[in-house]
Amino acid sequence: MLDSILQFFKERTMTAILTTAVVGALLLQLNLLSGELELQRQHFESSVGQTANEMNEVVRLYVRKKSLGVPMRSQGNSDSTVTLQTPMGTTTLRWSSAQIKNPYGFGLDSTMLGGIMNTFQEAMPWEAQLSVNELDSLLKMELIEHNVRTKPQWAVAENGYLTSLMSAGFQVNEVSFNYILEESFFGPTRQLLLYFPSEHLYLAKRVYLSLLASLLFSAVILFAFFGVSRQSRRQKRLAEVKSDFINNMSHEFKTPLATINLAVDTLMKNAAKMNDGQIQEYLGIIKTENKRMNAQMESVLQMSMMDKEELTLDMKPVQLDALIKECVDHFKLTVAERNGWIDLSIQTGNYLTSADFTQLKSAWTNLIDNGIKYTDGAPEISVQLKELDQTYEITFKDRGIGMDEEVQHQVFDQFFRATKGNIHDVKGHGLGLAFVKEIIEKHGGSIQLESEVGKGSMFTVELPKSN
Repeated sequence: MLDSILQFFKERTMTAILTTAVVGALLLQLNLLSGELELQRQHFESSVGQTANEMNEVVRLYVRKKSLGVPMRSQGNSDSTVTLQTPMGTTTLRWSSAQIKNPYGFGLDSTMLGGIMNTFQEAMPWEAQLSVNELDSLLKMELIEHNVRTKPQWAVAENGYLTSLMSAGFQVNEVSFNYILEESFFGPTRQLLLYFPSEHLYLAKRVYLSLLASLLFSAVILFAFFGVSRQSRRQKRLAEVKSDFINNMSHEFKTPLATINLAVDTLMKNAAKMNDGQIQEYLGIIKTENKRMNAQMESVLQMSMMDKEELTLDMKPVQLDALIKECVDHFKLTVAERNGWIDLSIQTGNYLTSADFTQLKSAWTNLIDNGIKYTDGAPEISVQLKELDQTYEITFKDRGIGMDEEVQHQVFDQFFRATKGNIHDVKGHGLGLAFVKEIIEKHGGSIQLESEVGKGSMFTVELPKSN
């Protein structure tokens, strides 16, 4: 048990190291992105603060221009004039756009009129000078000038009381910025309350893009590594099963060759002393063993042809029920010798289809033969054929030794055998089920396996009906 655990971790050491490295790099990236997010937040708060500090002057200049009938923004460098009616008479003022220091106003601050207007304007609350839409427009334009491009929710408080100047949807309990725009000896007289519903998304969108890029590249690295690692393990396992295959094949060929060699030596030494019956017996042994070798070689060649996709099917009308009955009859004597039984159930239906008789017979024979070989006691085999709407379903069920999940995942692989190495309680090269699967798929069908250790296995084959 301990050796198995150690072997498990040993085989996955490189995977664990790379995974740890990638996760560490991601954590480091997250830490850096967290720092970048904090810097962006500080810059954002600074920009909002600068906007709030300038709002008094922006509003003052805007109201001044509105009271004088001047457009909100000056255009070009042309001179402008305005005529004022005052108790002291009619006054005409001229100014140039070159005098304007703020984009919302003009240079009247040095005049007596400007001083009077400033004093009067500052004494009035904003809600008496501006509409909600005007203040909303001023605030948004000022935020944009400071590179804040997310929509605010805002309100103005005068002497501690909320005024009617507030944006639609403003919620007091959501306020995150509170700027004092004007104050007296007794405390704040004008405050700007702000919050930004999309603040977190606005600040993090560039950070999120970097994070998504990091996650994407990390995922690609891990995917590539696990793909290479999986391919490496697969190649290693293929090398192992090929080694097993060579060992098994050598043993399978060695036995009939040794038998043939012994029979030939006996005939060469004692042929003169033997009668015809004895000679025929030894010749029969040679022929049987030679036939056995040919069958083994044929299975290897068939699989080789399938790998190269050179195997072509000889499709002809086949009576599927008659074919399966012939396969079952072939094994009845073998099963009876081991005190077992083989049962065939065919439901009523039309089983005439187009198939390769020889290849399908080989596939059914393999499945039945496996059920017999992989049974410790008396074989008990059930074969059933039935017609479905679009397919024929054939099931091969045995009550043998069964397979665990690991074996089930590999049983259709080439060269795989549940008995590894040079163990030959069950003869074969591990090509049977791989061959069966290839033949069935070439007929457009499929094969499924259900198995439980100690309770046997059931193979379910579906073949499409001929059009």
